[in-house]
Amino acid sequence: MRRSTSLALAAIVLAAVAIRLSPLLSALYWGSDFGEYFGILRTLVATGTMPSHYLGWGSTYPFFPGMFFVQDGVVRLGAVDLPTVLNLVVPVLGALAVVPIFLVGIEVTGDRRVALFAAAFLAGAMPHAYPTSHAAPATLGDLLAFATLLLFLRIGKDGRMAIPLGLTTLALVATHHLGAYFLILMVLATIILRGFVRPLEWTASLKREVAYAGFLLAVTFAYWLGYATAFRENILTDVNIQPWWLLLAAFPILLAAVAGVLALRRRIAWRFRPHYPDFHRSSTMYGFALAFVLGLMGLTVLDAIPGTGIALPASTFAYFAPFLVLVAFSAAGRKFFDFLRAGIGPSAWFLALSASAILGTVVATRVLIPYRHVEYLVVPVALLAGTGFVRLLDLSGAVRGRRGAVVALCGALLIGNFAMAIPPPNFVANWNEGTMPRSLDGAYWARDHMSGLTLADHRVSTTLFGFAGVNATWDTTTTPFFAPDFAQAMGGLVNVAAPSGRGNVSYVWVDADEIAGVQLRPWEPAVPMPAATVAMLSNYPFVKVFDTGYSQVYWIAWGCDPSC
Repeated sequence: MRRSTSLALAAIVLAAVAIRLSPLLSALYWGSDFGEYFGILRTLVATGTMPSHYLGWGSTYPFFPGMFFVQDGVVRLGAVDLPTVLNLVVPVLGALAVVPIFLVGIEVTGDRRVALFAAAFLAGAMPHAYPTSHAAPATLGDLLAFATLLLFLRIGKDGRMAIPLGLTTLALVATHHLGAYFLILMVLATIILRGFVRPLEWTASLKREVAYAGFLLAVTFAYWLGYATAFRENILTDVNIQPWWLLLAAFPILLAAVAGVLALRRRIAWRFRPHYPDFHRSSTMYGFALAFVLGLMGLTVLDAIPGTGIALPASTFAYFAPFLVLVAFSAAGRKFFDFLRAGIGPSAWFLALSASAILGTVVATRVLIPYRHVEYLVVPVALLAGTGFVRLLDLSGAVRGRRGAVVALCGALLIGNFAMAIPPPNFVANWNEGTMPRSLDGAYWARDHMSGLTLADHRVSTTLFGFAGVNATWDTTTTPFFAPDFAQAMGGLVNVAAPSGRGNVSYVWVDADEIAGVQLRPWEPAVPMPAATVAMLSNYPFVKVFDTGYSQVYWIAWGCDPSC
């Protein structure tokens, strides 16, 4: 690697780390489930085992312990306190995902300019930077998935990759289910689309790839169906078709059908003969793509992000302008991949992930979460966009002598992309995922004075659960947050099916951030609490037992005489 390339990649890595840690400049902790992760890691460090009886919102977390094992190891080896490890370790690892993406770019295109563009794009692309700024299993899952994808691309040429490939696969499967699922899609799509474009030859390279695909499927489904019982019972069943196992049953049938088509393809004489694109065609595709992504952004403003109830504000256009301008280069670069030996990969990944997002929107919005696909879709987009920009630069006679200015403009767009990587609190869906010190004052009081079930939104629930050990409602009941009087609220306060079990609510937690926006399900906007609901809490049967000015706790006097 050239010295200039090494320095550029190091700068990109540092930028990616700085971006993902930047929320900690304004928040004590960052992430909508931070308290939950804190509680799990505290148990792991104290006992050496994951909690077996788990009463939190993310019921599957104990069954995917990869992230927690890494954090536990850092705590034990470095004697670092838990909050620091939770805040720093996983987001930094998430930032390192730009390194395997750079290497994937080299592997696929052989062009360091494209690889650096892709790494820089991923470092600041909001759909990837924002979710990987959280200390969550998905963040570590990204790094493992991209590293595994890189090893998969190399195993065809070098059988020695089998051992590290197997190890990263096992680590990914035990860390994050969606990361493993997306990797399955990308691996299978690479083999299948290659077989559609040209007949497959049963070479040693193909045998290794197919053997790995079989290993990946076997390990993943054995883990999901055999070990991760909470995942099998609570997540896989949450689909819009009945019986729920139809999707799983259809998968091997679909694979068998595709294998049959690939076998028949070997008898067809037709061969794919691409035409090398010129500047006019590529620039026209760029224009069409820019119009498309702007129109797609417009739909999310007028309607909602697919698979969610979240409509973006009109200011989104200005905020994400650098990102959209860069994304559009992917259309200009797509045709050039037809002339690369490994060029089928990015197109296959994009098609497979897009098809899965559509399927998720239709039948399984809470299993194949549509918006989570974008986190992985930006990878093929980054590679395609990098190629589009570099090839347009090479083909255009108009920019000769002005290449420095054009490259500087691209650099400005990438820096603008960096600046917009982490939207400010409440910008998207009115959600605020930062935990402030004032939020913990009440949690520590609750640890010593509260028992029973507490009505709280998702943000407060994770704080109470992780830092105070108090059972909360999370998103299992919604009406009390918006009811104008107790009569209408009561139905959501009794026999609540909370993660800790069915029961009546004993306490109600209210704070200033909760009033500004009740944060319940991650795929829904945070809606302000009505003034009538806040006023309701001043009357029987609610009795204020704690008040810091920022947060208040009310005990529900079930069965007490109102005159008392």
